[in-house]
Amino acid sequence: MDHRHEWDRTLFETLTSNRLSRNKYFAQFNNDWFKAVHRRYRVVASVKKDAERLGTIPETNCWISSSADGLLFHLQSPRLSYKRVVALQPYEWEWLVQQKAIQLLLSANSEAALLGG
Repeated sequence: MDHRHEWDRTLFETLTSNRLSRNKYFAQFNNDWFKAVHRRYRVVASVKKDAERLGTIPETNCWISSSADGLLFHLQSPRLSYKRVVALQPYEWEWLVQQKAIQLLLSANSEAALLGG
């Protein structure tokens, strides 16, 4: 199982670096492992897009928590009544936290906590 986890991480990193085109390698993506990792990539990429879109709306915040199943990423915008919770693999969180939109939301949360907000 550990080998599979490392393989998933490598494929995810390749997809996020834009070194691999799903369209170009469509036949390989018919494999169940490819499909699963690509589906996870699309979920994490959509979280990034949501953070970019919601980052300009005041009171939007995000945080990470842990559960029995692993890491949970929370994205919330009270003004839009929007809430999203996504279970993440550690390598998905490592990539997501490097994204500028997520960093801005996390730093805004830190500043609000320091100011007592």
